[in-house]
Amino acid sequence: METPFQKQPQFIFQRSKEAAYHNALILQNYDFNIDAAIRAQKGSQVHYGSGFKHPSHIHELVEHHPHWTQLKKILNDGATFPIIPIDNKDQQTDLIFHKECGYHKSTSKHLDKLHSIISEEITPGFALPLPIDILLKIPNASLASLGCQQQETINEFGEKIPKYQMTHDQSFPGPSGHSVNNRVLKDQLPPYMYSYVLLRLIHYIVSLHL
Repeated sequence: METPFQKQPQFIFQRSKEAAYHNALILQNYDFNIDAAIRAQKGSQVHYGSGFKHPSHIHELVEHHPHWTQLKKILNDGATFPIIPIDNKDQQTDLIFHKECGYHKSTSKHLDKLHSIISEEITPGFALPLPIDILLKIPNASLASLGCQQQETINEFGEKIPKYQMTHDQSFPGPSGHSVNNRVLKDQLPPYMYSYVLLRLIHYIVSLHL
């Protein structure tokens, strides 16, 4: 199967008010259903699995892997996780609460770094800019406070340099008492598989950092 030609997406991936409101109008055409809007843009960078080869290309190679069926579904339909539904009234109350809370306290010293990271997420299409005033119209939406943590990494010379990481706090509950994290049905998640080789590799990486 040939890789489909990449079409121009309907959304605009720029960090601007104009782009945000353009995207809101596109989303309105699909009753603000983000999943429906994504599925309607097959052949563009927005569609599920657009950054990967079609699953049929690697089927024979990995068809016997215990997680291949689930991975194939993710490539075709996007990644989801089982979550306990929340009452619509509670969901909207939580959205308003988190909107008023704003950024996480960790952004107070690194707000410029956070804005830079957000722009870097939008440009390649990893994040979709939308106006905040359509928040309550998006079905099953959840709002997470953005934070920015300073960490360390190493450059090509082995020198320690600062690194800034954007965080999404999905553990903080709203007035409903629920957060995204505590609504996840953990017993329905796929088991995490790792090997002794992976543990050795992690140990080696940690040793290098130390």
